[in-house]
Amino acid sequence: MIFEYVRKVNFYETDAQGVVHHSNYPRFFEEARGYYLEQIGYPYPKLREELKVDVVLLSLFVEYLKPLKFGDIFSIKYSLVESDSYFFKFRYDIFVENDLCAVGETKHCCISRDTRKVIKIPKELKERMK
Repeated sequence: MIFEYVRKVNFYETDAQGVVHHSNYPRFFEEARGYYLEQIGYPYPKLREELKVDVVLLSLFVEYLKPLKFGDIFSIKYSLVESDSYFFKFRYDIFVENDLCAVGETKHCCISRDTRKVIKIPKELKERMK
């Protein structure tokens, strides 16, 4: 299933060349993931308090194709592309209108808030992620 998150580029996200600084793309991905968790009924606060779990980033890939600029309204089309008992991976495509501007992937796991060790994805979360 493909999800979509839409937002506008803020001025503070741009660099001296007037384009979005590369360091913002991981933040955009994180916003989309947070939105995803809200949509499936497990926003970060609920994960942390009810399930006693933190979701951590293990790897990140971004390929920049066309620059985003101040004022652009862009969409991130993203999906869960891989998942097993311990790890899950998202794919992101960033568009301004029909122009593909960037692609990316992130890989994650869950850790116990008590032990700070990797744990299996809680079954409650895993069921919602299907």
